[in-house]
Amino acid sequence: MPHLAIAEAAVRGAALDRVDLAISRTALGKDAATQRPLEDRLAAIARLTESRPWLGVVVTDAQLIADIAAGYDAVIMGADKWAQVRDPAWYGDDEAARDNALSRLPPVLVAPRPGFTVADAELLEVPDELGTVSSTAARAGSHHLIVPEARHVIVPEARRRVIVDGNNVIGSRPDGWWRDRQGAARRLIAALQALARRSGDQISVVLDGRPPADVPEGVHDGVLVAYATRAGRDAADDRIVDEVEHDRDPGSLVVVTSDRALSERVRAFGAHVEHVGTLLAQLDATPD
Repeated sequence: MPHLAIAEAAVRGAALDRVDLAISRTALGKDAATQRPLEDRLAAIARLTESRPWLGVVVTDAQLIADIAAGYDAVIMGADKWAQVRDPAWYGDDEAARDNALSRLPPVLVAPRPGFTVADAELLEVPDELGTVSSTAARAGSHHLIVPEARHVIVPEARRRVIVDGNNVIGSRPDGWWRDRQGAARRLIAALQALARRSGDQISVVLDGRPPADVPEGVHDGVLVAYATRAGRDAADDRIVDEVEHDRDPGSLVVVTSDRALSERVRAFGAHVEHVGTLLAQLDATPD
């Protein structure tokens, strides 16, 4: 999580007692459709704060940094964001409005980025490899985030924990899956493995039927593959519900399914539900 690394750098370099991560309900200049749901982002940050008592989160309707930072002793951002804040285009090309907003800012702490010159702000010292990491690219599944030298960018607490209703996903596309059910399962597993590598998500998939000989229950290339523990109707659903019910933190789980009954059952234990269509769009996305 690049923002966490910048916050940690600010705590070290500026001797701050506390840092709040500010989340705008409607972020200026960003497509809301590309943003993770607000409750998911808040849940991820809540997990981070458990081991970082200096870290907090605030949700705001404000969009301009000058409004968000009101009342704070300092404001922290990346060099690309600082360039945006100083650009009159974000103020309707009104330089007076830009200057007024800048005058209301507390001291500005900026994390450097290649290609951006920082003026009128204090530079933070952050690891060189973080300078090229993009939160936007991370949300899009950019695989550069998981190369060994940058694995710490997405900290374990911030990774989404996803349980996929495998047969529900497979059955959502009339691609002839019923002619080769095990082949369809293998294709889904392979697609989920690629997604896990790109996104850093912790992905599990639960399937009905007999396990293929080459894909027994267990972790396969970063994806936990599990199977229903009995035959019959709703067998995989029952396995998913059992996993959610006995999880140490069910509120941090996302169950991917379009099954209404399963959705209601897992929500009763605090899990979030994501429609199969959202996952299919992620699986179909081609990384840059």
